[in-house]
Amino acid sequence: MQITLVQSALCWGDVAGNLAAFGEKTARTAGSDLILLPELFASGSILLRKEAAETLREIEKAAACYGKVRERMGAWARQTGALVVGSAVCGEGGTFYNRMIAAFPDGRYDYYDKRHGFSMAGEDRYITAGGRQTVLEFRGIKIALFICYDLRFPVWNRNTQGYDLAVYVANWPASRREAWNILLQARAMENQCYVAGVNCVGRDPDGTVYSGDSVLLNAKGETVVACPAGEEALVTGALSGEELQAFRRKFPVLADRDHFQL
Repeated sequence: MQITLVQSALCWGDVAGNLAAFGEKTARTAGSDLILLPELFASGSILLRKEAAETLREIEKAAACYGKVRERMGAWARQTGALVVGSAVCGEGGTFYNRMIAAFPDGRYDYYDKRHGFSMAGEDRYITAGGRQTVLEFRGIKIALFICYDLRFPVWNRNTQGYDLAVYVANWPASRREAWNILLQARAMENQCYVAGVNCVGRDPDGTVYSGDSVLLNAKGETVVACPAGEEALVTGALSGEELQAFRRKFPVLADRDHFQL
């Protein structure tokens, strides 16, 4: 499987601008099976330093574009023949979710709602936590979906469903980039799976800097491909299901894991 990491700056609050930019980027991913976009790629974070009423307006504005974002992702999937994955704000009956959309080239969709809201920025006050772990299969590879802050919670990430690849999309600040890099490696090694982390770059309106550090790791925590820090980039790497299964047979860590129920 060929996986393309789309590391990009975001036009914060400009859905039309972001969709146009990512449309151009996805058009340059010929031959990829899986295209990964950053968290909230169409709007940027809706949790910048604002009063509660303004924050809610931004959330409602982003959620109103959910259908358009989903439709556009479906179009990109059909055009490229790839599974396209990224997150957007979704509103359902007055409840809002940070929803990771998986658009298949045959027109199907699946989704994952972010489980862990970033409480230090108040995300948990506005965005409802998801309760469903999502593992989908595409071209023989089982893929688990996670969003940003979820990366810090190994119990939720635990590979109890036999997934081959864990995907993390994020708006992860450069000030905590060391944690991002270390935790991605830890999730790969403890779950004996490939891990793909896709983060944005640039500076948001609050002045927070994002360094990207998007990467594809193998089950040993080794880098397969990585985007240059702080720069926009499209980088493609290969995942081998056969190599992964051979490593698991040779070093069967998952067979000794602790069993639990959430």
